[in-house]
Amino acid sequence: MFELCRYSRSLQALIIGTSFIFMTTSSASSISTRVFLGKAAFLKSSSQSSATPAEIFKQGVQAIKTGNLETAEAAFRKVLELEPNSSAAHINLAVVYMRQKRWAEALTQLHQAEVLSPREAGIQLNLGLVYYRQNNFASAIKPLSAALQATPDSLQARYLLGLCYFFTSNYKQSTLILVPLWQQESTNFNYLYVLSIAAGKSQDAALQTQAFDQMLAIGHDQPEFHLYLGKAWLAQDDTTKALEEFELAAASHPDLPLVHYFLGRTLLKQHDYLQAKAEFLEDIKLEPDVASNYEDLGVVYSQLNQEDAAINSFKLAIVHDPSLVNSYLGLAKLYRKSDRDQDALEMLDHAVELAPRSASIHYLRGQVFARLKEPEQAAKEFAESSRLLKAFNEQIQQEPSGDQTIDAQNAAEQ
Repeated sequence: MFELCRYSRSLQALIIGTSFIFMTTSSASSISTRVFLGKAAFLKSSSQSSATPAEIFKQGVQAIKTGNLETAEAAFRKVLELEPNSSAAHINLAVVYMRQKRWAEALTQLHQAEVLSPREAGIQLNLGLVYYRQNNFASAIKPLSAALQATPDSLQARYLLGLCYFFTSNYKQSTLILVPLWQQESTNFNYLYVLSIAAGKSQDAALQTQAFDQMLAIGHDQPEFHLYLGKAWLAQDDTTKALEEFELAAASHPDLPLVHYFLGRTLLKQHDYLQAKAEFLEDIKLEPDVASNYEDLGVVYSQLNQEDAAINSFKLAIVHDPSLVNSYLGLAKLYRKSDRDQDALEMLDHAVELAPRSASIHYLRGQVFARLKEPEQAAKEFAESSRLLKAFNEQIQQEPSGDQTIDAQNAAEQ
């Protein structure tokens, strides 16, 4: 019954609550932690005392535990001034950046720690977490695999690795990784939902039935179950039944993650743009980091001819997830409509890099090149579009049940 929706990546926020691994003071000297108030106070006290790196390290750990991230950053930077080869300080500084969503800086620190401590499983887990939080699931697979190999009993490493295989469409490998978690997670709707889809996609009918039956057994009238049923109906384009299930979920749990997003998606499919807009805005209040809300809100604003608001929404979507090809495509269409052809081309350059096999993107690039009076480039793009469309149609004829998401245009309807 369950089928993977093309917007499945938005589900990752709801599937697992991840935490970051940081180094404790177990390897430092056992001197009691000094109480401090903030970054400025720490810098002043440390400069005026003979505090050892171990003492400063302890202060940084305590600052992480109390959420004082500025002080923690100052402490671990000070440790690295005194001991540049402290992998623990690099790891904890990375954790500070991860909690602040400073992903690039976190990766820099983790890779430095990796060089210093190549066998530290926590480094690999954190690397996987950073890539996962950036929706870069393919890059997360290698470090998460290393973390799981080093610590086979790590539920977090196994769960995240299974999800990364799932989000990269390697469904068979996803089931192999996730099945061993059945005993711990078989009362977890998120786990069962992903496992049922992965099993179905990898032609494991028995496992698919087992996971779905377990969902039925524990579901009863819980809002999460209505959410999953709604997603299943929406995947089959039955918006009437999907709307009923999402409304039941929202009625009993208005703050359920992503329930308003899927209400918005359903209403968007029904062309109820004003109500869809309200639902997306409601979900943004609850989940401000879900990029799909902004992307679909951009579609809504486009349909309502509110072009400035649409442009702003697509830009926000890209800020939250630079891999959203349909946001680049939506911007390109809006720029082209307002005769901003050079800006449109810039957006299409990003889009074609992300989805090189999209006939729609190449065709639109051809139109833009034609308007920019570059006939040779236009002809090249039109030819590539025709080639891709012909290949796609031949594939569909050979595989009538194939996945038609090869063309990346679908979410930026006009």
